[in-house]
Amino acid sequence: MPQSATRVSAIFSFPNLETRHMVATDTTKKDISEGPLSKTSSSSSFVPVSPNVASNSGIQDAIQIIDEHKQFNPSILNYVEATASNTSIGNNYHIISVFGSQSTGKSTLLNRLFHTNFDVMDETQRRQQTTKGIWMAHSPRVTITDGEHERPQSDIFVMDVEGTDGREHGEDKDFERKAALFAIATSEILIINIWETQVGLYQGANLGLLKTVFEVNLSLFGKSKLDKKNDNDHRILLLIVIRDYAGITPVENLADTVTEDLKKMWNDLAKPADMTELKFSDFFDIDFHTLNHKLFQPEQFSAGIARLGDRLIVKDDLFKAEYHHNIPIDGWTMYAENCWERIENNKDLDLPMEQILVAKFRCDEIIKEVVDEFKLKFNELFGNKEFTDFEELGKVMSDLYDDSVENFDQSASRYNKSVYEEKKYELCEKLHVYYKQLFEKQSQKLISDTLSKFQKDLISLKGKNFKSKSEELSKDVCELVATSLGYISLNGDIPVNESISSFDAEVDNIVSKQRATELNSIVNKSVKKLSSGISKAVQQELANADDETWDRILAAFKKLSVLPEFDLGTTDEQNKTAQETFKFKSWSQFHDTLSKLISKDKLLIILQDRFDDKFRYDSNGIPKLYFNERDLEDSFQVAKMHAVSIVPILSLAKLSNDSEILPEVDIFDYDLREKYLGESAHDDDDDDEEDEEHTCFAEIMSEGEKAELLAKFKKEIDAKFVENKRAIVQSVTQIPYYIYIIILVLGWNEFLAVIRNPLFFALCLVFGSALYAMYTMNLLKPAMIVAQRMTDEVIVLAKEKLRQVLIDEPPLPSRVATKEEITEEIELDDLSKE
Repeated sequence: MPQSATRVSAIFSFPNLETRHMVATDTTKKDISEGPLSKTSSSSSFVPVSPNVASNSGIQDAIQIIDEHKQFNPSILNYVEATASNTSIGNNYHIISVFGSQSTGKSTLLNRLFHTNFDVMDETQRRQQTTKGIWMAHSPRVTITDGEHERPQSDIFVMDVEGTDGREHGEDKDFERKAALFAIATSEILIINIWETQVGLYQGANLGLLKTVFEVNLSLFGKSKLDKKNDNDHRILLLIVIRDYAGITPVENLADTVTEDLKKMWNDLAKPADMTELKFSDFFDIDFHTLNHKLFQPEQFSAGIARLGDRLIVKDDLFKAEYHHNIPIDGWTMYAENCWERIENNKDLDLPMEQILVAKFRCDEIIKEVVDEFKLKFNELFGNKEFTDFEELGKVMSDLYDDSVENFDQSASRYNKSVYEEKKYELCEKLHVYYKQLFEKQSQKLISDTLSKFQKDLISLKGKNFKSKSEELSKDVCELVATSLGYISLNGDIPVNESISSFDAEVDNIVSKQRATELNSIVNKSVKKLSSGISKAVQQELANADDETWDRILAAFKKLSVLPEFDLGTTDEQNKTAQETFKFKSWSQFHDTLSKLISKDKLLIILQDRFDDKFRYDSNGIPKLYFNERDLEDSFQVAKMHAVSIVPILSLAKLSNDSEILPEVDIFDYDLREKYLGESAHDDDDDDEEDEEHTCFAEIMSEGEKAELLAKFKKEIDAKFVENKRAIVQSVTQIPYYIYIIILVLGWNEFLAVIRNPLFFALCLVFGSALYAMYTMNLLKPAMIVAQRMTDEVIVLAKEKLRQVLIDEPPLPSRVATKEEITEEIELDDLSKE
């Protein structure tokens, strides 16, 4: 059958929705638990219905939600939990309500479609009101064309609303309007049950009642639609079920008539100024279904019921996501109760003003008593005490707070509810004042102690993983403080965000400072390492400087002047500053090292060492002995040139390509030195003098300093030259050449005697071979020195012996003996003193 599908729904938002602890009277409890089951479950006030099992026929009994006296039943949730197919259905449920004129077959429709047990009118008796108030039942099955369809996945709860236009209420339409409004506010689908003959009528189709309901609905819930218009599409489906359909008028025409009437009625509503743009389609969707006459066409009626059931079990046909209230079933029961309260209290309260004033006065007295008792316990528990276990402290705080509020509830909840809620809020605010003071005291101590310990732990961090370790440490302390403050915040009643934010900022500040300290430490250590390395490199080059000396020194400097990765989490700006500082300090340290190692005094020592290496030793490192002045002078000149050849190299830092070493930064700029080295500014006169002294990085020694150095060096080597020349003069005896001829002539016979004597000849041969061997091995000169010293010692001993023979005096001790005697005398003197 073709269907018309213009669909709309409403969104109802209830801020400050809270759980209401409703306590049924003893009578009600007794009726619900002990009363007998009735065949008619929807005729009187809170008829006892067992929610535990369905009847033997599989038909579910109902429970009255709101009775004819407009009282809301507090046992709905128990019924829902008992009848639902799953104990934890959550959002997996649907709510359907039926609305229409009295005695039009609403309950019959629900019973046939959903297998419920709503009371129906006995047509053999007189026509009268059957359903009183609003009833609800759980649907165990849904009738479909293939038989009875089980619905275990989605529970369906059906509400049967008291019929309208009954003679029992007469002109009193108040409950009819409120019941209809309640059905719209709490249901996903509202079935409007009308006869085909009522289509086109105003009162007959309940359009007048619907208009009133729409007006109240708009005034109560329209603002929530405005507030959430941009992000909420909740609507309700108005399912128009046309009963006793004869089949003559096309369904499309009937649907168009009803739709046109509803939209015209909506447009004619007296809307508030801020809601004039709200449309009917913002609140409702419309759908239609027809049913034949139950008595005259029973088979077609049943088939129509089954077709409607088919649509209910098809996903996204009648039940759509935008119709659901998106709250669990237990939340829906609270939602329904709150809806009825708002609908019921739409008119002015009936309580006299005097009753409200009495309630306020009595609640103030109760507050005073509770606060006085609270203060005594508060001072006893928390006065002048320090706490380390904040979790336990939070429990004690919550227990005292809950006890105080509970004491107030027990005494004040009997008075006017609005006054009670207002005064309860006032009490909570007074209690919060004391707790906030305690919170401030404990939070300050916690933050202070934690920051102190955190700073010590942060300083103790060493190694290359400072960033990860500091982040982990920061995270731990922030979580510790946040958790501890959460414990004493009375479950969030006391705001902690400001304290946590302040603590986090302090932690970030400490970490930032320590990062800067670690960064400076890395820079200083790198500069120290560079200083040590460049000092070794320069010292290795000093003794054997050549044209590539400065190339090797500069290469070593560049190798050492690479700053390691920071990995501290510092900013790019901090890293850039550290790089600049390291570069400046590196070049400054390079210059200081050169100035220290290549000073005039040290360079003079280097020149002397180089001179001695050439002048005193040969190429094999053997000491030289000079026997003539010519060799002495030649060796002196060579050694001198060898020594002074490094002066031009070491006095000016110049590379092999004849370019001077230039630093990447101006290390002589006073502003930069103050910035990177922390040196204080100089006076103008000192600046001028320093500018004259330090004009070039590469100039290690000025021309004046070189001249002074060479002059000192010349004096030193000249003295050594004179000393060696004097030794030559003393050791060389000038014997005339003719003496050798005389010796040869006069000693010829002795010479022949030696040659002819085998013993003498053998001795001469041995001594000659030894002399030749020493000569070839360059040991002749050392042997001569040894022989000379032995001869001197022999002469000294001979003189001593001769003196002893010729002169009658006590013998003088030798030098060795003298030293021993002196040593012994010193020891004897020490012993005598002791």
